[in-house]
Amino acid sequence: MAIYLSILFVLLVAQMGVLLILSLPLPTLLRNVIVKVYDNFLTKSSQIKTVLVVLNCIVLSLFVDSYKRSNVKLPLSDTGLPLDPKLLVTKAYHQRNVYISGFILYYMICIPFMIRLISKVAKVSSSERKAAAKADEDEMIAALKSKLDSKVKSLEVLEKQYENKKKFVDSVKFSSTKEDVVTKKNK
Repeated sequence: MAIYLSILFVLLVAQMGVLLILSLPLPTLLRNVIVKVYDNFLTKSSQIKTVLVVLNCIVLSLFVDSYKRSNVKLPLSDTGLPLDPKLLVTKAYHQRNVYISGFILYYMICIPFMIRLISKVAKVSSSERKAAAKADEDEMIAALKSKLDSKVKSLEVLEKQYENKKKFVDSVKFSSTKEDVVTKKNK
């Protein structure tokens, strides 16, 4: 009796520790690692699934048996008190087993539920990071486009200035060559 109770108590403490770790506000990277470990080792391994199912069946049978035994009516004396203190101890023992096995079954349900919640939170946070990165990229693209537009306008203005100066220089050069030709002919 003491060995299986020790094993059950160790299992209960281990489950409480796992649930404590899962409920801590861990960084997203560490949460992703926990989810990957759970997915790789516990959900894909058929041997571990079999062990967990057998363990759940054993704990469930202990729970049902202890519950039935703890609800047995004790024989009472004429004063209304139980006759044998050993019966009270046995009833307390079975009630303790009900609590321990009940919490183990509860944690067997809670831990996968918490893992699913953590995986959903990890997916949402990664999608939010991607959306934020995309929004930052969109803002950066918009800023670069406006900068490019201003540079294009500046380039167009410079090209117009160049054309105007070229025309002016050509006109001055052309007019000066005409005057030179006329003055040379006159001489």
